Amino acid sequence: MKAIRLRTEYLDKPLGLGCASPRLMWSCEGGVKQTAYQIIAGDWDSGRVESAEMRAKYPNKLKSRETVHWKIRLWDENGEAGDWSDSAFEMGLLDASDWHAKWISGEYKPMKNRRYPVDCFKREFAAKGKIAKARLYASARGVYDVTINGKRLESFILAPGITDYRKRIQYQTYDVTELLSEKNTIELRLADGWFRGSVAAYGVTNVFGTQTSVLAQLELTRADGSVQTIVTDESWAWSNDGSIRFADLKDGEVYDAAMQPSYKGAARVIAAPKKVILCASDNVPVTEHERFTPTLLPGNVLDFGQNIAGYLSFRVKGKKGQRIRIVCSEFYDERTQTVIRNA
Repeated sequence: MKAIRLRTEYLDKPLGLGCASPRLMWSCEGGVKQTAYQIIAGDWDSGRVESAEMRAKYPNKLKSRETVHWKIRLWDENGEAGDWSDSAFEMGLLDASDWHAKWISGEYKPMKNRRYPVDCFKREFAAKGKIAKARLYASARGVYDVTINGKRLESFILAPGITDYRKRIQYQTYDVTELLSEKNTIELRLADGWFRGSVAAYGVTNVFGTQTSVLAQLELTRADGSVQTIVTDESWAWSNDGSIRFADLKDGEVYDAAMQPSYKGAARVIAAPKKVILCASDNVPVTEHERFTPTLLPGNVLDFGQNIAGYLSFRVKGKKGQRIRIVCSEFYDERTQTVIRNA
């Protein structure tokens, strides 16, 4: 009998875990019934535990950034031991004191009834020494994405995810070791998201606030164990004159291919939200899973065959100044050959 589908707090080899005493979980294959198990995790050895239970709690309290490799073997109904199976997990930033980054926003004071383009932030830096590993911890009041040396991190879509931003904000942890070189550029884009964008049935805006902001901390661990840290602060360049002139989860997006961020302004440090818990996601990230190719119907209607949660990707040729308008709908009436919005 062998343990399979090893999980830590239901996650497969999680990076940036926020639970200081996580549960280890597994399933089994081969044999009829598990009668015992043994787990070796870090300096903890459970010994042989007579149990059919397929989970166990890590007994020690873990520290920020700590990595734990663990393995498990099972005994079947005949008392025969199976082969070892292994997994691992890495802790995130568990204490407020671990954060050295500051919340930054654009160089403007937002008006409640006005909508704004996407904020763009940039920082250039040199990676000193041989980098053994690099972790980026990031969050936002809004939605954000990250580009390092032109490579976008796409492991989490619409990060940091929706929460009640007045009480709890999630952060994500990314392994960016392979993206770094001697000279580097990191760019952040920040949109309204659920924080101040259109939400609910009637498109109410500014539900959680009017000032979006982003937080990021990049830690470069060198081969000798020393750490170089890059954090969001007033040293970051900023502008909102990039190609995305408007971005909203309900109201769509306006994109101007002729525009690129100038980064002529500077980021503005704002106060951290009071009485708000900044915590690790500890959940399955929202990621891209499938690509759908539409069928062209009469009236320039693109039919994807089902309702989807996603976005459009396309290539187009045209002249400067020409506009393309795409309207998304949920229902197509074949009798009238028209689309019906919000069906």
